[in-house]
Amino acid sequence: MCIRKRNAGLKTVALFVLVFSLLIGGLATGNPAEAAEQEVVNANQWTDTSGNPIQAHAGGVIKEGNYYYWIGVERNNDAGWTFKKINMYRSADLKNWDFLSTILTQSSHPDLNWCKIERPKIIYNASTGKYVMWMHYEEGDNYNLAHAAIAESSTIDGNYTFIQHFRPLNTHMSRDSTLFKDDDGTAYFISAANGNADLNVYRLSSDYLSIDSLVATLWPGSYREAPAMVKRNGYYYLLTSGATGWNYNQAKYAYSSNIASGWSSLINIGSPSTYESQGNYILPVAGTNGTSYLYMADRHAGAFGEHFNFGKYVWHEIQFNSDTNLIMTWYPKLSIDTSTGIIDKATGNLDTGVGIKKDFGSDNTYFSISYSGEYLYMNTVKSVESTWEKVNVDGTYFHLKHKSTGKYLHNDPAINNKLNLVGTQWTGPNVQWKLVDAGNGYYRIEHKASGKWLHSWNYGANLTLQPKTKTGDGTMWLLD
Repeated sequence: MCIRKRNAGLKTVALFVLVFSLLIGGLATGNPAEAAEQEVVNANQWTDTSGNPIQAHAGGVIKEGNYYYWIGVERNNDAGWTFKKINMYRSADLKNWDFLSTILTQSSHPDLNWCKIERPKIIYNASTGKYVMWMHYEEGDNYNLAHAAIAESSTIDGNYTFIQHFRPLNTHMSRDSTLFKDDDGTAYFISAANGNADLNVYRLSSDYLSIDSLVATLWPGSYREAPAMVKRNGYYYLLTSGATGWNYNQAKYAYSSNIASGWSSLINIGSPSTYESQGNYILPVAGTNGTSYLYMADRHAGAFGEHFNFGKYVWHEIQFNSDTNLIMTWYPKLSIDTSTGIIDKATGNLDTGVGIKKDFGSDNTYFSISYSGEYLYMNTVKSVESTWEKVNVDGTYFHLKHKSTGKYLHNDPAINNKLNLVGTQWTGPNVQWKLVDAGNGYYRIEHKASGKWLHSWNYGANLTLQPKTKTGDGTMWLLD
């Protein structure tokens, strides 16, 4: 909040009273902080406003009033990565997320004690006044059930009551899934069926608690999963991924003016790896200047042998060249303004210095660390966050000094091999690196303490240290 001085004679006490009354009024009414343009460093596991990692994997968003409510899954640290709970977070600006509550847990119902829950979505039923959640349900150690599941609550952030799990219409398998609510209030459940070979679109009952009918089976035999639907200008759009487990692949979209028929063929969108992510949900961000569309995706930690809960969030803007032509490009940082509805690629000040570069994909990218939160990411330009200085140690090893922060790139082999920045008072082997010639102008960057090589794919997937047995593109860098 900003209060401008109207004249030099405004008394201090009056100003104090005015500010105090406005603050108290805002607190009393529970109004959200005014949304403003925010920068989001992509492809990271962000933290909530209390500093804890956001655990909302493979989820979705429901907007109510001025707030966006984000839900997703957190799993147990057991052999099967079984279901632990569904968390809910709230934000007015899509960057600063308050943890609200755990809305469903493994103790909410006996059937949740040993299971897997994936891809939860919530919609509101205006007729019943209930918030209804649909999700994918499996037993704890396999994917043989292929069930859908339902829960509901009278409040958006309350304790959800688990109702049942089942196969749609008693016969159809149901795995990756989503919910979609049409303009007239009709709701649809869309899920992968027939061993993931098909996508089925079901119309729900008026209370959203059961399936009324199967209205379409889309692209039989195409093996598409991770469905996400949105409607714009009278057209329905469905984005899906290929069925390759945790590993990322080419996203495709299709469109139709009728949800039950007339769907186009599948069309590639984004890079062949969908910028190293798999989609979950399409969120319209409406404001005074129009509506933008945010494709919310996950970078699954399981693809790199890490626990599910370490997955990162990757958000893309979907742009409409026309009602039938969609594009998606890589934004290392997003600029999001929920008040205007504008999403764009955040720009940074360019810089000169050593750039640590990848050029194996369609985009050249640079190893970068954001000085806001010190998130690691791969930038498409050599910005102030992407430039480094080599500080000689002994003629072989050197420190990599991040120019914008003046800190050294650091890794402690005893603490999960995590890359981060530390102050220049650190001088030991944890902050020492050397170049290993990889041929054709490429180098590998070796860490002294661990003996491992710096590794990443073009868009930051598996940005970490890897053993010397990894000799592919991921460990090869250009110094630019």
